[in-house]
Amino acid sequence: MKVIIPVAGVGTRLAPFTYTLPKVLLPVAGKPMLGHTLDKLKELRDVSEVIFIIGHLGELIREYVRDNYNFKASYIEQTERLGLGHAIHLAREICLLNPEPVLIVLGDTLFEIKGRIEMDPQADGLIAVKSVDDPKRFGIAEVEGDLITRLVEKPEQPKSNLAIIGVYYFKNTVLLFECLDEIIRKNIRTKNEFQITDAMQLMLDKHARLKAIEIEAWYDCGKTETLLSTNRELLRQSGSVNHGKVVNSVIIPPVNIDEQTEIENSVIGPYVSVTGAKIKNSVIRDSIINRDSTIENTIFSGSLVGQGASIIENFKQFNIGDSSQYITTGSEIK
Repeated sequence: MKVIIPVAGVGTRLAPFTYTLPKVLLPVAGKPMLGHTLDKLKELRDVSEVIFIIGHLGELIREYVRDNYNFKASYIEQTERLGLGHAIHLAREICLLNPEPVLIVLGDTLFEIKGRIEMDPQADGLIAVKSVDDPKRFGIAEVEGDLITRLVEKPEQPKSNLAIIGVYYFKNTVLLFECLDEIIRKNIRTKNEFQITDAMQLMLDKHARLKAIEIEAWYDCGKTETLLSTNRELLRQSGSVNHGKVVNSVIIPPVNIDEQTEIENSVIGPYVSVTGAKIKNSVIRDSIINRDSTIENTIFSGSLVGQGASIIENFKQFNIGDSSQYITTGSEIK
């Protein structure tokens, strides 16, 4: 089985953090988003190759994968952001050289599936879905039983609340790429982009059998507030990890603090993830603190702190980007 992971997105809703780091490398619950996905792939025995569709700061993704995983990996650059269908189509040559089933997982999609999924021998593919309250925002699957009858990308009047969450398994790889070829050749676009949803609808039109698999949990990492809520939920599930150097401080679980972090005279937690930071005389909760940041004499919560940032004497809520400095003396900002 080949795995395709599209990671070319810019992540504009998570700016300024994504100016210097790909969205999928932003940390959540102690590791980059992409790390959560790749750790799940390590549990699968039949992965022959992982194909990354890269773009913005793609070299950092190459470095992360090379330094932390031993998958056979290929990298294809998406030079134009023309949609998810276009991104998947870029892997056509590799996937059809020796056709085998394809698993597609969006790099920023974090999910939980309980139990073992059994593949129906009569099915051409499985599509992961989740019931949502706002189906207009998503690709939607209409079903009869567990068989998908229709797929619509961001419908104005949805007839189902089953959102397509970004995990797809195709046994009929040849048909998938035939349909991707067709939407691109005929310039079939939705919201001015080539969508995999439209290609899958073509598969249905050609009498493919696609089954819906409803997942247990799906975690959004698309913007600051949802990234923080995902961090809270994953920390609740995994429990506390604290390998930092902690002096005269109180740690309130659950937290994830790595071995390169130094904490002195502070109260940290609950729901705090810290990677390689120095924290002194501070109180922090419900936040994500990135590598090489320095925090002193401050109290905050509900915040993201980027790489190499410095926060000295403040009492606010922060979303502060990489290599930033925010220093106050009294009420005067320096």
